[in-house]
Amino acid sequence: MKFLFLTMGAVALLGSASCSKNENNNNSNGQAKVQMMLTDAPATYDAVFLDVKSVSINNSTGDAGWIDYPLDPKFNTPVNILDYRNGTVVAMGDPLTLPAGKIEQIRLVLGDNNKVVIDGVDHALTVPSGSTSGYKINFHKELAPDGVYKIWLDFDAARSVHEAGKSGKYMLKPVVKAFSEETNGQFRGYVKPLEAKPWLYALKGTDTVGSAIPAPDGFFHFVGLADGAYSLGIDADSASMYRDTLINNINVVFGKVTDVGTITLTK
Repeated sequence: MKFLFLTMGAVALLGSASCSKNENNNNSNGQAKVQMMLTDAPATYDAVFLDVKSVSINNSTGDAGWIDYPLDPKFNTPVNILDYRNGTVVAMGDPLTLPAGKIEQIRLVLGDNNKVVIDGVDHALTVPSGSTSGYKINFHKELAPDGVYKIWLDFDAARSVHEAGKSGKYMLKPVVKAFSEETNGQFRGYVKPLEAKPWLYALKGTDTVGSAIPAPDGFFHFVGLADGAYSLGIDADSASMYRDTLINNINVVFGKVTDVGTITLTK
């Protein structure tokens, strides 16, 4: 069986962020805190280095306007986003204090030092003209006073990197999914043997909502899923002679990581 990705725009619409009350935080009344996290969907490249110059949040309260998010120093140089797969994340910075009120948009600005590594060879990733002002992500959320929020940006490397014809040149057109603690259902497990070269797909009904490439030990982890029942599609490489497999009735519940155990493919 073959499973197809859902078609998405260059930057996906963010879902609602989560909020928790923290009685011991240092927020003054009328302020909230937001922290950005970065993770990555799978790709078969050796590496994809992303040159993140800035992230800013549009806060419509008063005269706040665009507020720069303080990036961690690790983002001073391009970051290999393929280091953050199968549920691994990196904090983009410390929590940012914002006035309580509405967030309207988030803006991601990339520099010129993006690259993809394929079979050990570096290729520059050209960012299309007109994108120097950044990629704006619509995000409509009311921040409550003393609220603490986390937003994950899930960068889809496989659908963000495009070869320009047969020229050997590559372009970067970011595809980003975002999720929050409110929509962070998870399931994980192991698939063997790796000689089957499997691709894994999280399916909700007939829709593909996530994909994964197992780690060297066979581990996989899907995150950012809504509550509900899922299927796991495993697409083995045809040359390996292993069978494609479909696992049904995987129940995902917020606040819990569902473990599906070890799945062994057969020829």
